[in-house]
Amino acid sequence: MALLLAHIGCAPTAEVDRSPSPAVAIVLEDVTLFDGESVAPRTGMSVVVSQGKIVQVARTQDVSILPGWRVQRLHGSFVLPGLFDTHAHVTFLREPNTFSGYDAATSERILKILLAHGITTILNPAAPEEPAVQLRDAIAAGQVLGPRMLTAGPPINWSEEKTPDQVRAEVNRQADAGVDYIKVYARMPPSLVRAATDAAHARGLRVVGHLQATSPEEAVAAGIDAITHGATWTTGLLPEERRNAYLKRQQQVGFMRSRIDWLNWIDLDSAQVQGSIQAVARSRTPLDPTLIAYVTKFRGRDPRYRNSPYLDVAPREVLATWDGWLDDWPDEEFARGAAAWPRMLELVKRYYDAGALLTTGSDFPNPYVIPGAGLHDEMELLVQAGIPPAEVIRIATRNGAESLRLLGETGTVAVGKRADLVVLGADPTADINNVRKIKIVFLGGREYSPVELLEQAGVGSLGH
Repeated sequence: MALLLAHIGCAPTAEVDRSPSPAVAIVLEDVTLFDGESVAPRTGMSVVVSQGKIVQVARTQDVSILPGWRVQRLHGSFVLPGLFDTHAHVTFLREPNTFSGYDAATSERILKILLAHGITTILNPAAPEEPAVQLRDAIAAGQVLGPRMLTAGPPINWSEEKTPDQVRAEVNRQADAGVDYIKVYARMPPSLVRAATDAAHARGLRVVGHLQATSPEEAVAAGIDAITHGATWTTGLLPEERRNAYLKRQQQVGFMRSRIDWLNWIDLDSAQVQGSIQAVARSRTPLDPTLIAYVTKFRGRDPRYRNSPYLDVAPREVLATWDGWLDDWPDEEFARGAAAWPRMLELVKRYYDAGALLTTGSDFPNPYVIPGAGLHDEMELLVQAGIPPAEVIRIATRNGAESLRLLGETGTVAVGKRADLVVLGADPTADINNVRKIKIVFLGGREYSPVELLEQAGVGSLGH
């Protein structure tokens, strides 16, 4: 890390295209810049945007304003790359438990809400493939306004009763439908995960895994391209003497409540856990911890989440799917969940310390995971885990682009990249919650007002 910091310290302070496009340009003048690469922000910078691209990044005094350029004087503002939500189920389903009831109108409103929160790229990691592919293509064609989107189809969640040939057939069926990713789910053993990854790679697709029967180390060995959730609840990661007790707890209280026991019993220093952490880190396999999706379960009666000030930005249709959530949990289970929660934060910090490629994913629309605001909550939780705010910004921007193999196009503020940018009114390194103080969002060089986007989506304010 010291070598990295030394290298950054010697980097040029300005990146300039000496021949910016003569077309009408927008100048974001005199800002503090988080470029997504450097650890430290750069003050007194200007960013020039033209024809959807970043054409100049330089100290303000080095930018020569040409006739016709539009200058936005933003002294005191902070600019960072557009945010990535690498786990946003935006093809909204009115009946999520049955994976049916696709609601196109609500999905399009959700996309505007995400954009209003500075999110310019998303991975939709499990969805009915036909509407998901249609929605992705409509966004790309400019027919629907929203973040750039990559999508998976329905999750493959088969255990040993299925054969590798059946898995390959399903992968090919989804590939023919036009998805970008294949999603493998909790019941898939290592042999079937490998069958899915081999078949997907043969079709030029990537595989994202919600793991459980397969450990992260086994998934990396099978060639998986991304992993969702910081905790996989894999029985084999527990101490051997705890495994039968965990299986028994699953039968007694169900999968969700038994996960509190998993957190209490996991030995983060064990060979099994360290093997998975190191395998994910060495391979640079992206991992989105989705802390917000779990804190709203284990601390499900915490007013911070149950009565979130950002609930106004969730469409009524989304709120309706949360009715009755965890109402059958007794108070003592929430107390146990809250007590175990620091173990989850510690696990994610272990991945970070090992050098894993962490990304930010919200797992919207899990209950009390609010569209857009949920990603800001995720960034706050990563800071609570002990990750510095400047690093969390990199995780939410540059790392997201690398994870989706888009780093050559977006994810940092650099000449030639898409002008996906967020302008903040306060310093997010002083308080990561300042990432909520969004003044302007640029998507492919087009400027959007968060207030107007939320008005178009028919919801409330950003809550700050």
